[in-house]
Amino acid sequence: MAYLLRHNPSGMRMDEEGFVCLSDLLDRLRERWPDMGERELRRIVAEDSKGRYEICNGRVRARYGHSLDVNPTLPEADADRLYHGTTAEAAHRILEVGLESAGRQRVHLSATPKGARMAGLRRSESPVVLLIDAKAARGAGIRIERASDAVFVTESIPPAFVSYLHPYRRNNFH
Repeated sequence: MAYLLRHNPSGMRMDEEGFVCLSDLLDRLRERWPDMGERELRRIVAEDSKGRYEICNGRVRARYGHSLDVNPTLPEADADRLYHGTTAEAAHRILEVGLESAGRQRVHLSATPKGARMAGLRRSESPVVLLIDAKAARGAGIRIERASDAVFVTESIPPAFVSYLHPYRRNNFH
């Protein structure tokens, strides 16, 4: 489902917000899982821990993570601090040039240090968690949007608003 809605909607008409017809997505999913029904699809959307998906008026979309040229309208974030998990090597570069999307349309930020660490574990066994001063970034005119309770997105974050999460201790990840 993530692949179809974020990267390859072939066979489905996707609008500029990233929505496709729910029945079209079900048809595509049934190619692999013939018994997939609308109730199961709605359950997957409702129970997704990262809030990746949204169903509205018979249409479904991924809220974030697209490599496609779509622009989902999302509410502006009001968080003061956000976090980004990455490798130690990437962290050095981010502190110099800022956070920029890599292969996706937007930078992903986490609501908690633990969420950032979990995201960073996809790239490193020992991820580094960066602190984003979201309040100051917004004050400088940078739009940060809330994709879900756990994930926030933006086009970029300049280095002035990024620092290491200190002290880097296990108890920071709750």
